[in-house]
Amino acid sequence: MTLLTIVPPAQPQSSRPARERLDGRHGALLGKLAGALDVPVETFLDEAPDGEAGELFALVRHWLAIGDSQGRRRVLSAARQEAERSGYSECA
Repeated sequence: MTLLTIVPPAQPQSSRPARERLDGRHGALLGKLAGALDVPVETFLDEAPDGEAGELFALVRHWLAIGDSQGRRRVLSAARQEAERSGYSECA
C-alpha cells in the first residue's frame, strides 16, 4: 500500500510578480503548454478558473515549483499510479 502525504500548495519562490518571472525554462515550458492548448501564456498566470481547469493550472504551477528531476519523477509516478487506479492503461 502506498501512503501519500498531503502538502500545502507551493508558494512562489520569488517576490516578483508572476508575469515578470516568465523567463528562462519556465517561460519556455508554459509557452509550449499554452501553444498545445491553444491559449495565451497569460492564461496560466491569471486567476485560476473554478473546477477542473483551476486544478490543472494548480498542477502546472506546482510542477514548475519542483526544482529537481527526482522530485518530478516522484510526482509523475504518483500520477501514473492514480491514472492506472482509475482505469487508464496507456501510461508510459
